[in-house]
Amino acid sequence: MTTDEWLEAPLEHFLTRATYGFTNPMPTTSEGPFMVTAKDINDGRIVYEQARRTSRNAYLERLTDKSRPNVGDVLVTKDGTLGRIAIVDRADICVNQSVAVLQPNNLIRSAFLKLVLEEPNNHQRMLSEAEGSTIKHIYITRLAKQPVRVPSLAVQDSVLSIVSPLDRKIELNRRMNETLEAMARAIFKDWFVDFGPTRAKQEGRAPYLAPDIWSLFPDRLDDEGKPEGWNIAPLGTCFDVNPSEAIRPGSEAPYLDMAALPTTGPNADEPVDREFRSGSKFRNGDTLVARITPCLENGKTAYIQHLPADSVGWGSTEFIVLRSRPPIPIFVPYLVARLEDFREHAIRSMTGTSGRQRVNASDIQRYFLFSPNKSELWQVFARIGTPMFERIAATQAESRTLAATRDLLLPKLMSGEVRIREAEKAVEDAL
Repeated sequence: MTTDEWLEAPLEHFLTRATYGFTNPMPTTSEGPFMVTAKDINDGRIVYEQARRTSRNAYLERLTDKSRPNVGDVLVTKDGTLGRIAIVDRADICVNQSVAVLQPNNLIRSAFLKLVLEEPNNHQRMLSEAEGSTIKHIYITRLAKQPVRVPSLAVQDSVLSIVSPLDRKIELNRRMNETLEAMARAIFKDWFVDFGPTRAKQEGRAPYLAPDIWSLFPDRLDDEGKPEGWNIAPLGTCFDVNPSEAIRPGSEAPYLDMAALPTTGPNADEPVDREFRSGSKFRNGDTLVARITPCLENGKTAYIQHLPADSVGWGSTEFIVLRSRPPIPIFVPYLVARLEDFREHAIRSMTGTSGRQRVNASDIQRYFLFSPNKSELWQVFARIGTPMFERIAATQAESRTLAATRDLLLPKLMSGEVRIREAEKAVEDAL
């Protein structure tokens, strides 16, 4: 691969168009085309399961083509949450003004355009040129003028053949983690929220758990609708809320900001060491919940598993930290925080001026939980759930290593410093 196979030109040279989506409010419906906003783009994909929908009539009659991207167009988040990138992989979606739509021309593959934008030097330059006093914005006209280097289609295909296995493995890991979390959440909800085993016993249905686990559930619901003998208690008596931790002022400690918390899944971004000033403090095994609008409504929540051993991390003052008390397994606060009922309770409890509303820790503490009177049931749930969350953490760590390999190779491939064959060997070693 020689440098004369590459063309350096403004990004717009490789685009048919560069636009952004609708600015006026659109009606929401339970079915219809997805309305994709910046918050719905994460981990290199469009998170359709959290995106709102609009009516087909509104989609067809109220939107211009610029708000209706085509399959293969590349989306870039341009307002607030900056620089997240995804390829449109289905028809019948629309985007709002927080999302830029880049339509590649016949000089560049969609997947390669995504790589160009994700290349660390290009990506950092895109972020550094964002402007705004309160909310940062990437200006599309400026982005379109950004110089990039793009090779022939044949070379693009060669580069994609190297990088794509890394991306496919990262995506496989993401799906595996999604499945593991869904299993843990389903078991928790069935046992401790819907009381499935007790209801089945009361109705005379066949057991669907192992006999030693089945025997731990009561045979009937009491007059309060909970399993007989179980307790109902405020969250604050089951979990520590914003537990006390010490970090010496001025010392460096792992730090997470609000942007590091995911809207889906338990994994926060990798922490960075930063001099401690003031903020929430947490350890591995703690759950972080955003308490301010719109982050709470968007579902920003994390289960912390990736701090250095025995260290205390710190972060935004807008986090609420939840930590379980024995015998409740340490991951249970995360499962509670992902319950729709918990989220609705927190949102209903928010106070403050428009745009700056937040929920107080005292309101979170008043959310009620059901707890079995036998600690053995918590122990069984810990034996089931702990390997799931440990696997989620290990898989996420592997994905971070794969992403680091990709990010290391990409600029070297694009500069010609690394040859195709050398890069192929590096990817084989990583996989």
